[in-house]
Amino acid sequence: MTEQERLAFWTKALNLPGFRVVHERRARPDDPVSFTVVPAEEVACCPGCGHACATVHRRHDSKPMRDLPLGLQTVNLIVRTPQFRCDRCESYFTPSYPAIAPGAHATERFLEQAARLIRFSDIANVAEFFAVPSNSLARWYYDYVERQQQTLPAKLKPIKSIGIDELSLKKSIASS
Repeated sequence: MTEQERLAFWTKALNLPGFRVVHERRARPDDPVSFTVVPAEEVACCPGCGHACATVHRRHDSKPMRDLPLGLQTVNLIVRTPQFRCDRCESYFTPSYPAIAPGAHATERFLEQAARLIRFSDIANVAEFFAVPSNSLARWYYDYVERQQQTLPAKLKPIKSIGIDELSLKKSIASS
């Protein structure tokens, strides 16, 4: 298996939307596996002017982030994010990615799974299960719940009709 085939395999196995694996590192078999991932698209929309930008000013490697384990194997991600330079408005920006939780060293899907487990257990047990410090998991969890509550109203639809119990309406009219 060539290096490219191995990285393509890990990209498919990791199944992180919008990213591809460019490097895999593991010192010993019982150590966490570290994947360096990059965005699949090398173009981003400038938040200032809305222009599509492909000029990368520099790249930044994140600190290791937790992702869902692969079986019993702990997975850490190093996200290599590009900082773009907009040629139109001459500004610099780093895009955000929905798969990566803002302000946490974890992916959204990791936090989603941790939140599911916390509903049945508690933060300390889930932190021990995922081998994460409980203070960090608590902070990530509460930030995750707050983000979910902020996005919840956007999913609601306006009320188009109200159902009225006709029998109750007839009784109240008849008794009046």
